[in-house]
Amino acid sequence: MTTAERSSTPVCFNTVSMEQISSMQSNYRNLRDSIQQYTQEIAELRTRATATSLVFKSSPMQRLWTLMQNTANTKANILITGETGVGKTAIAKAIHSMSDRASGPFIEVNCAVLHENLMESELFGYEKDARAGTSGRKIGKIELANHGTLFLDEIGELPLHIQSKLLQLIQEKTVERLSDGRRVALDFRLIVATNRNLEEEVQRGLFRSDLFYRLNVIRIHIPPLRLRKEDILPLAHQFLARFCREYGKDLNFSPQFLGFLEQYDWPGNVRQLENLIERSVITVQDPIIDVTALPPEYASQAPAVLQAQSGTLAQRMDAYEGEIIRDAYRRWGTTVGVAKELGISQPTAARKVSKYVHS
Repeated sequence: MTTAERSSTPVCFNTVSMEQISSMQSNYRNLRDSIQQYTQEIAELRTRATATSLVFKSSPMQRLWTLMQNTANTKANILITGETGVGKTAIAKAIHSMSDRASGPFIEVNCAVLHENLMESELFGYEKDARAGTSGRKIGKIELANHGTLFLDEIGELPLHIQSKLLQLIQEKTVERLSDGRRVALDFRLIVATNRNLEEEVQRGLFRSDLFYRLNVIRIHIPPLRLRKEDILPLAHQFLARFCREYGKDLNFSPQFLGFLEQYDWPGNVRQLENLIERSVITVQDPIIDVTALPPEYASQAPAVLQAQSGTLAQRMDAYEGEIIRDAYRRWGTTVGVAKELGISQPTAARKVSKYVHS
């Protein structure tokens, strides 16, 4: 092609309007924001799924989860409180798994099961334990937690002389084995748990106040299961799936059984629920777990559940009202307390308690 031919060839230009450019930029920003949002959501779901086995829907546990996320990577001591069986160990493990110490050890010590005479050597270790008549070397539980997390469950069970040594450990982050004058520097995260009221223990002289204030940097209180009923069914389904895999079964819950789980008070909290589901999976031969399979200690409450889910509207309303009155009376023990909670007069409360509780 000659120069003249090239110069005569028409040149085509692709033109893009400013509106199109603005639209593309807007779409790009929206896509970028969506990707960022999805990335954050996926990261959180992966954290929940892989780092912990926690299952919850209730608002109190959502707030607790946020607190755990905000404090997992700090060095602050954590005090976990709550009734027996609410899942304090699970919370401690979750915090460890979410932290930058997740690759390190998680050392759990139940202070309630340690024999007082051996407690000090178990925690701090020894070079030679003359009291036990042994020689050699034992690394204590505290030293094993180096570069990881030390979880002391039932911290309120520690005797005062061990509390004193624990206070020194927290302040200096060094440990001295028994019969050995050398001190070993440690780097660990301390989490403790109790079902006791440590403030009352301090007032009674059973727990050192200085140790309490050292431990009570971040307080995580786990509500009892009866106060977060939204978590009951998700937990029950999680336990069912796990135990069905473990025992090679394929079972489901009946609506009546689920109704019972939601209405029961669970004095033993999550641990009691877990034990009931495991027992049901083991003993039930039918494909459906129903209230008829409940152990004797639960069966007395099952008829009320069945009655509340069958019959006419008036019968169901009456059964439901009975559950409300009985539940309130169990908590307060007086008609005045029932009246105050339910917003009714005391004579009305007395009449309903007489009908549903004392009849």
